[in-house]
Amino acid sequence: MLKVKLNAKTEKIIDVALEMLKNQGSFGVTMRQVASHADMSLSNVQYYFKNRDELLKAMADRYFEQCLDELRSINTLKDRNSLEEKLSPLISAFLSQGVHLSDMCRIFREYWAISSRNDAIKKYILEYYKEMASILMAKLLPVAHSEKSAAETVSLIIPYIEGYSIAGMAMPEGIERMTELMVVFCVGVIDGES
Repeated sequence: MLKVKLNAKTEKIIDVALEMLKNQGSFGVTMRQVASHADMSLSNVQYYFKNRDELLKAMADRYFEQCLDELRSINTLKDRNSLEEKLSPLISAFLSQGVHLSDMCRIFREYWAISSRNDAIKKYILEYYKEMASILMAKLLPVAHSEKSAAETVSLIIPYIEGYSIAGMAMPEGIERMTELMVVFCVGVIDGES
């Protein structure tokens, strides 16, 4: 990941650009508009971020790290007692966040769109998902039948949740039922019954 020396000005530029990305989409994030919204000159913004790609990478670094920190803060599953009860709030929170179009989802959707045209951002997203999978796997591994069953569970959860964030509101079953089903599937896979 890109390492930008953070200071008050770079933080302000990134904050403004993330807010613009969330509210206006990727086409609203131009260097000139970021400078205007940050009450800075264009040359000042370009001093810190040479071009839009560098700014997008810095935004991704900040935003993806915040998302990963949130995931890291979730307790690791340490025992198999009441596994369904422990997984249910986790799965429900993931699904709810997507359906209710949280700021996180808005920003990720914009990054997905950007990545379809920008290989550097595509690489950032792939690295984010690899790290996300690694963190989630570490949370599940202590209760999994095997490392393979933990990997299979993670490979089921992440793509399902990402897709659900797009199509979930159109599905005939609601979040509660889908949470129940995902928990049943995940417990089966964690137990090595797949």
